[in-house]
Amino acid sequence: MPTRVLGIETSGDPLSVALVEDGQLQGFFLLGEPRVHDRAAAELVRRLLEDCGLELSQLDAVALSAGPGSFTGLRIGASLAKGLCFEAPPAFVAVPTLEALAEAAVPAAHLAGARCIMACVPSHITQKDQGIEGWLFIQRFSPTGIPESNIERRPLDDIPADSHTLLCGPGAPWVPQGLHLPILERLSAEWIALAGFYRYLRGMVTSVEEFTPLYGMEFQPRTRGNQL
Repeated sequence: MPTRVLGIETSGDPLSVALVEDGQLQGFFLLGEPRVHDRAAAELVRRLLEDCGLELSQLDAVALSAGPGSFTGLRIGASLAKGLCFEAPPAFVAVPTLEALAEAAVPAAHLAGARCIMACVPSHITQKDQGIEGWLFIQRFSPTGIPESNIERRPLDDIPADSHTLLCGPGAPWVPQGLHLPILERLSAEWIALAGFYRYLRGMVTSVEEFTPLYGMEFQPRTRGNQL
């Protein structure tokens, strides 16, 4: 029997869902409009399963982008994934967002001869009169995707990247140093589903009752001004 994993990405903009069967992408939906996760995430899942001719009970696992990222987005994704997995099957697999980004970048790191992969996601980046201010969540990985540091939250002017570092994730455009590939500078449920598929095969299943997203910091309400 094939192994099917649904991936859900709500940790930032955009919102996306994907279905992987035996490591191959079978379906994908993405909404680029910001802050629609609460209204659209469950409907995207429904439509994806319908288009693939599947029932929820035919899934082996639901893989969730577990953070760090948007506090609200992570809570919405966690609620949806827990609801889908409340009565097994499917199993629940929490995928650290930065790890999924780095794993997707491994082939490019090999081709580019990178010595390091750095996954980056924004944290409260704001456009002000004096310029851009903000922070990134970052984590460093080997060229084969093995974590080499813990998750850090660092200001934009203090990101330790150089010409041998392959950058990935939506925070990458804010880092002038390093190797840039636009296709890697996005969040994608496809990568969450693939990472979840391989974790599921290794038995890395998460308890629905005990799961808490990787927020990375305490909740901070939005302030007036241009948040990017």
